[in-house]
Amino acid sequence: MADFQIDALLPWVDGDDPVLKAKRSQYMTGVAAGNDDVAGATRYKSIGEIKYCVASILRFAPFIRKIFIMTDGQDPGLGPFIEKNFPGQSSKIEIIDHSVIFKGYEHALPVFNSNAIEAVFWNIPQMSEHILYFNDDFMLTSPVRPEDFFRPDGRVVCFGSWFLTAFGKLLRAVKPKHNGHKTIGFKDLMINGLDYYGGGWRFINLGHTPRPLLKSWFQNWAKERDDMVQTNITGRFREPFHFQTQEPFYIDLARKGQLDLVSADKMTLYFKRRNAKDYVARKLASFDASAKPFACFNSLDYCTPEEQLQVLSWLQKRIGVTE
Repeated sequence: MADFQIDALLPWVDGDDPVLKAKRSQYMTGVAAGNDDVAGATRYKSIGEIKYCVASILRFAPFIRKIFIMTDGQDPGLGPFIEKNFPGQSSKIEIIDHSVIFKGYEHALPVFNSNAIEAVFWNIPQMSEHILYFNDDFMLTSPVRPEDFFRPDGRVVCFGSWFLTAFGKLLRAVKPKHNGHKTIGFKDLMINGLDYYGGGWRFINLGHTPRPLLKSWFQNWAKERDDMVQTNITGRFREPFHFQTQEPFYIDLARKGQLDLVSADKMTLYFKRRNAKDYVARKLASFDASAKPFACFNSLDYCTPEEQLQVLSWLQKRIGVTE
């Protein structure tokens, strides 16, 4: 067992909250208004995934000290659910408002861009040096240990794989993910992160997994590369010049020999709604047969209500919780 504390960190938003919708609509103009990847409803939609994300951490990573949930004036109201399934452990959960995260960068608020949030998360007081960063559609599906993320010799684990920069840029040119002048695919954000951090012939294609991070690295980076922080907090929504904030972190550790790169595919169950017969049932059946420790349930709001119920029922069974 590690002799240091590890905290979990995740952003969360309830896109159906009328207050937040009204706030978002004030700034949703031009290209952003018609670009689902930038400001589409699915980017802010929540159907309760966060309950199972948090429950999976409590169930399968009991070594986690605190779970910080970053929000914009919201609260997912997890207390009753957590107390029912994990008595006494709701005290592990702490809601952190954007006003805290953006201390010193208040001019950027309000913001609806995860890249901006990830550029200043290190502002959270009392957060441990060692962090596991989740999105609310990432779940743990079997027990994990601290050394699965932070090796005893000091290396940090990254779940991903090397990807040729030239090939990534070719894909962007041949088949861009765009709307109007916007080009903002996930690989684009990682390539931008590499380019801003000095460039290179390869970047790390990050998997949809929990991501181990070191708070002090991001604090020092923000002091040394304020230009990069300012880049990501410019614009209320995702912009084509933004970058994946964790990419420079992993690139830097790799260059210093302090990174252990592990295939995300070997560790992760991936769910993404397909228009195929019985897709959900067949996918979940395949998950039952797997002991992989991570799962990513992407855009569950695209599923029918019946399919959503199938997925949530599966998560309840796998994690061992009840409503």
